[in-house]
Amino acid sequence: MARGRKNYTLEEQLDKITAEINNMESSLTELKAAKKEIEKEIKTKRLEELNDLIEANGMTFDEVKELLKKD
Repeated sequence: MARGRKNYTLEEQLDKITAEINNMESSLTELKAAKKEIEKEIKTKRLEELNDLIEANGMTFDEVKELLKKD
C-alpha cells in the first residue's frame, strides 16, 4: 500500500525552503569564486602570450606602449 505525501506545516515548509536557499547561495558563491579564478588564469595566459610576442619581435614593453599611444 502506497503512503500518502506528508503535509508539512508552514514552519517546516519555511525551514526547508530556507535551507535550500542557503545551499544555493553557497553553491553560487563557490561558482563565482571558480569563475573569478578561471578569468584570472585566462588573463595571465593572454599576458604571457603577449609578452612572448613582444619578445619574439625584438621589442620592449616601452616600445609597444609608445606604438599603441600613437593613435
